[in-house]
Amino acid sequence: MMRLFRKKTDYSYYSSYNSRRRGLRIDRAAIAIIGAIVLVLAIVVYLNFNRIQFLMKGYSWSTTSEIVRSFDDSEEKEILSHDKMEHILKWVDNSNKVQLYDDYERYYQLSKKLDQDYNYEEIVEFIDEVFSGQLRQLSNYGYSHKIIWNLLEDGSTKSDLQFLLDNQLDNATTAPYRKVDGYRMTKMLEYIAKYNEVKDYNYAVNIVNYPFIISSNGKPTKNYTVAKPDDLLALVKKGFYLSEDYEPDDLVTPKDEYVAPDCGNRKLRKAAYNAMVKMIKDAKKEDLHLLLNSGYRSYAEQTRIYQETEAKYGGAYAAEYVATPGASEHQTGLGLDMTAQSVVDKKRLVFSDTAEYKWVIANCQKYGFVIRFEAGKDGITGISHEPWHLRYVGEDVARDMIEHNWTFEEYCLYRNVIPKFKKD
Repeated sequence: MMRLFRKKTDYSYYSSYNSRRRGLRIDRAAIAIIGAIVLVLAIVVYLNFNRIQFLMKGYSWSTTSEIVRSFDDSEEKEILSHDKMEHILKWVDNSNKVQLYDDYERYYQLSKKLDQDYNYEEIVEFIDEVFSGQLRQLSNYGYSHKIIWNLLEDGSTKSDLQFLLDNQLDNATTAPYRKVDGYRMTKMLEYIAKYNEVKDYNYAVNIVNYPFIISSNGKPTKNYTVAKPDDLLALVKKGFYLSEDYEPDDLVTPKDEYVAPDCGNRKLRKAAYNAMVKMIKDAKKEDLHLLLNSGYRSYAEQTRIYQETEAKYGGAYAAEYVATPGASEHQTGLGLDMTAQSVVDKKRLVFSDTAEYKWVIANCQKYGFVIRFEAGKDGITGISHEPWHLRYVGEDVARDMIEHNWTFEEYCLYRNVIPKFKKD
């Protein structure tokens, strides 16, 4: 029994060896299959690499198929170099200039922002003419692709760009004027001529655009309705009107101690009211007694005042001394008429004959006020001297105006503070 047991072969080593051999054969087969799959996938990806990129950019399968069907590899790569274009199939239908597709898309979006009702064909025609035609000529005058886009975003048209070419206006010459909000390309020669007089780009552009800001230049040929009347620096005068229904939403009614007894229009914008109270209190410390004589007036109230003045003194007098309805600073809630207790008590005839008036002239800017209609400035303001009428503009602006001896009109011209207007 022992001998038989000893002769019995131990097959455990061979079994393990054979199993490993079979495992290796299976592993090699799996690797080969996986390798084949990877190779096939690599070939598929290679052959459809652009298509996959289009899909990853967000293009649909049908749009991607149309692009791939329409263009060669280099043209596909040109399209891929830009962001996804929502209207790319429209550009495919209307143009084969793939290098301009991104410009088409960009101008499409811009035209909507500018409220221009262009169809796809018109956009293609416009961009082709600008960037395939005018760009070559404009580049000779220093206008790059980027600068031309800046001009288009400012609202420039083909005729505007042609104006530059026709007048040989280079980029260096026009750039300072283009920095002024509201410039118009076709007025560029007028801006240049005016700058030679005033030596200020803001002033040159604004006075050419709105000559009536200086009242001696004549009446406005067009009236504008101020779009943001709550702006503390809204310029209101003939030509720049407030709408009939405008009333500030932050009007404050002053305490009786700050108001003249017969003041019927005592409300003010909150900022103007707070500044006025501080000014009155500081004046009182010097034994000077200021009072509000008139504040906010509605369009209807200003109409009544104007008509009464016209009936009593005539149209010429009313036009010189009373703001027309909609052009009164009182409607802003920032214009106010001041008086003194001595005038109320009839110890003085008019405000300009009081110590309070002299103090106001010297100190009102510290509180953000300016004398709006100064003596000798009616050629600018359009209103004769009103020593009692103050306008709240804020301390920084008031200081700037005093330092330069500017009227509010001049401040707006030099600092490019022109009202935004409602569209007709």
